[in-house]
Formats: sequence, C-alpha cells, structure tokens
Amino acid sequence: MFIGHLPGAYLVFRTATPGLDKAAFAAAMIGSIAPDIDLLWFYFVDNRSHHHHEYLTHRPLLWLGILTLGLLLRLRFPRAGLITAAFGAGGLVHMTLDSIVGEVAWAWPISEFTHPLVIVQATHSHWILSFLSHWTFKIEIAITLLAAYVWWTSRREKQQGLEV
Repeated sequence: MFIGHLPGAYLVFRTATPGLDKAAFAAAMIGSIAPDIDLLWFYFVDNRSHHHHEYLTHRPLLWLGILTLGLLLRLRFPRAGLITAAFGAGGLVHMTLDSIVGEVAWAWPISEFTHPLVIVQATHSHWILSFLSHWTFKIEIAITLLAAYVWWTSRREKQQGLEV
C-alpha cells in the first residue's frame, strides 16, 4: 500500500470510534503510518538488502503489544492508556492494509510465513510502476478520495453548526 494507510485509518477510526478525543485520534493516525519509519533504515542504513516488511516495525505482534500496553495503562492512567492503545491500534490497521498486497508475518515469532491476499505481478520495468498500474492502487485512490470527502463534509457540518 502506498497512499492508503492514513486515509484508510481515518475512515476506520472515524467509523469505529466516533467519540474518540482529538489526542487519541491523532495517536491512531500517527500509528497508522509509524510502521513505515523503517523505510529510513531500509534506504539509509540497510542499503535495501532486506525488504522493509521484514523489520520489527512490520511485525503485528509489536503493535498488538503496544495496544495491550495501552489497555493495561488505562487501568491506572486512563488518558495515557487511551493514547497508547490508539497508537497501537493504528499500527495494526497499517499491518492489515499492508497484508492486501504486502508480505506481513502475522504469526511471527512462531512463523516467518507471509502471503499477500493479492500478488502484484511485475508488469513494468520498475516495481513501483507495477503497483501504480495495478487495480489495487485504484482502490487506494478511492479510499483516499472517500476519506477526503468524509473529512471535508465533517468540517462543513462543524462550521455550519457554529454559525447557527
């Protein structure tokens, strides 16, 4: 997935948690793109020798652990726990979206097995071009446009509510 993580997570959290406060919602949005921080390591340190989905930031167990930590923190520190849990949930949304066309090891550390739901064949000279011309990218565009529409209409509704 290239452009769909943030808009996809926006739609998930707007739908599943409509009353989520701004800080927790922001944490969820940051969590939804945080796994790709490993691209910095991939390009600048690892010299692209391993696919970035092999790094710890693309292991669902990490994000499940952060979500669980947040839920436990909520027992003693409700606000910090909610923000931490939202961040972890955002990371899990990222893992789910990556699993459509990407290799995510859901059973790690028990198993390294990965298999995307859809395999993007190499149809162009560069892998990015193959992804951009694949039908799944059109779905990403649709998700992005839908998220923009939902955001725009919610802003309009809030503005109209203030004018009354």
